[in-house]
Amino acid sequence: MYHWLPSRIEAHIKICVLALLLARVAERQCQLPWKRLRNDLGTLQVTEFQTPHFQFFQRNEPSQNLLSTLKSLEIPLPKVVLNLNPTTTET
Repeated sequence: MYHWLPSRIEAHIKICVLALLLARVAERQCQLPWKRLRNDLGTLQVTEFQTPHFQFFQRNEPSQNLLSTLKSLEIPLPKVVLNLNPTTTET
């Protein structure tokens, strides 16, 4: 990443420090290394589905490791269906 303006350089550094802080807090909260937490959190996925009448997003079934990680971090599991929109039909 290349930034030339001092304000953008400063913002980039602050975002990186914040990300490092969040990772460290998560490690301490779960008593697990960040690599394991990242892998567990990375298993949570959402798939887009489209039917003739609706478009919706559905999350996958969580593993036990993911459920344990989310519980340790006090993060609620997202709903199974995240968004349901009627599709527009063109005539």
